[in-house]
Amino acid sequence: MSVSREYVTFVLDQLAPLGAVETRRMFGCVALFQAGRMFALVDGDAQLYIKADDQNRERFIAEGFPPFTYITTRRSGGQQEVTLGYYRIAEELVEDNQELLRWAHEGIAAAMRAPEKKPRKTTKKPGVKA
Repeated sequence: MSVSREYVTFVLDQLAPLGAVETRRMFGCVALFQAGRMFALVDGDAQLYIKADDQNRERFIAEGFPPFTYITTRRSGGQQEVTLGYYRIAEELVEDNQELLRWAHEGIAAAMRAPEKKPRKTTKKPGVKA
């Protein structure tokens, strides 16, 4: 299912007080970034998920927000459910600008606490000049 451009635009409008929020398609979703850090994602069902970590995960769980999950196929052929550290916030909170900003700040804080990912090393083939 494709992510609704209109819904992403609505979410970005709601998040405008945060400043520049960039988007990128990832995992069949649209990921939201601030300062190069992913803090939220929107799935194809028009659901917004906010990043959580060890310092704030309990707040998301206490509110009853479910985690983002997907099914992947293992190399052995079996399927496995994968859970990411993002939690779906209730739709009424997305529509409440102040509540959305409060939860977005939680996600941004978690994203900033996460270690930066190191760039992948590329291997040069022998005899090939860069």
